[in-house]
Amino acid sequence: MAKLFLFAIGGTGSRVVKALTLLLASGVEMKNVDRVVPIIIDPDSSNGDLTRTVDILKTYKEIREKTWSEKSGFFGARISSLDELGDGGFVSDNFRFDIDGVKEQLFKEFIGYSELERNSRAFISLLFSKPNLDADMDMGFLGNPNIGSVVLNKFKNSDSFVKFASNFEQDDRIFIVSSIFGGTGAAGFPLILKNIRDAKHPTPHHSFLRDAKIGAVTVLPYFAVRANEDTTIDSNRFISKTKAALSYYSRNVSGNGAINALYYIGDQITNEQEGADGSNKQRNKAHFIELAAALSIVDFMDLADADLHVESGRATDPKFYEFGIQNESASIHFGDLGKETYDLIAKPLTRYTLFQSLMENHYEELNKNKNEAWLYHGNNKLSEDALDSRLRRSIGNFNKHFREWMKEMEQSSVSFHPLDVSVAGKDIYNPVTGRPAKKDFFKRLSDGAHLHHFRSVLSKLSTEYDHLNPGKKLIALFSHATNEISEKEIKM
Repeated sequence: MAKLFLFAIGGTGSRVVKALTLLLASGVEMKNVDRVVPIIIDPDSSNGDLTRTVDILKTYKEIREKTWSEKSGFFGARISSLDELGDGGFVSDNFRFDIDGVKEQLFKEFIGYSELERNSRAFISLLFSKPNLDADMDMGFLGNPNIGSVVLNKFKNSDSFVKFASNFEQDDRIFIVSSIFGGTGAAGFPLILKNIRDAKHPTPHHSFLRDAKIGAVTVLPYFAVRANEDTTIDSNRFISKTKAALSYYSRNVSGNGAINALYYIGDQITNEQEGADGSNKQRNKAHFIELAAALSIVDFMDLADADLHVESGRATDPKFYEFGIQNESASIHFGDLGKETYDLIAKPLTRYTLFQSLMENHYEELNKNKNEAWLYHGNNKLSEDALDSRLRRSIGNFNKHFREWMKEMEQSSVSFHPLDVSVAGKDIYNPVTGRPAKKDFFKRLSDGAHLHHFRSVLSKLSTEYDHLNPGKKLIALFSHATNEISEKEIKM
């Protein structure tokens, strides 16, 4: 099957990839794709949003490599770094695309400003302000797409682009994630798109690239930046920058057939994030907009090839989409989502919350009971001693990311709060907001009724997967058990 090359530009790109990875881990299905290849483009290599996303991607890969089977309902999609493809040599081991000449340089040094003739320097000074010229690009483009467009134009000459082109086949697809109100995303999206559509010899597979099926999501403003001494970004300029970028896109992206499917998303009600120009201080809290943007990638892969026809480098029938919810609410629950969105994410997120809750809150305690059938019975046991200790740590780390992601979206000014990821003990079957487990089954006979039933389901089903090694058995067993519980007890 085909590959999806997923270009994620800037901080927003990283946060959307994070959301997609967590959705895929929960069992959200992406069709028409054999593997997803994220390529993160951000000059700020220590950006907190980027480093957290890279950790999630690496952990996902490690868990899937040790646990995937045909019985798996979690971690189903295959995620690979660009360097794992083909035999074209080492490029990167952490999903990042390195931009040549950016590290430890000011923008004026990157363009050779001091070496220009006097008249040329005067002309450049008309195009770029002194703060632009003195910008430290180690911190990104700081909301300046005019800088980003110059730097990112080197994309097509990079080793990473050649490696991408060498591994791009006729049936593969491309998706680009970016914001429109910053610097890196607003500049990067049209440049990457142009370099792909205009690919020529000697670029490998240039004819495949020219006629590739390409989708993108452009994220409009959805948060504000709280001014402080750590940032030069002025969120009051987000709307004017968005209007300017949309005007450019209407001529050079959506208006000329360069894109097959373009998704727009944003929100009038914005979070106020703590301002930071970059580095590890830029670690924005998760937002529902990022989850919805991730769903545009899933939707794009669900489109039929016939709907994405390209002729001579131009889409013959470009499509444009927006996202909405069924009921406007400041605290979004599953019932507020449209039917398609509900059907896509409600049960997977509920199932993974059950898995995360038992593993985080009860696994170590249950290991003390040698009579716990699902842990200690069968040839392939699931006890702490039987499971690979590194796998257990990876699952714990990933579950921590999942819980943080859900809690951060819950705490947003537009809250996404369909699940309570802190449930444990007697209320483990009550994670879905406003939907308690069926009352006729649980009469509150004891504080541990939910947990006792969960354990009995796991024990009943565990023999079905005893032919699998412990890692694969664990994920297959929980996939089956949480599906049964979600349907029969929570009524998802």
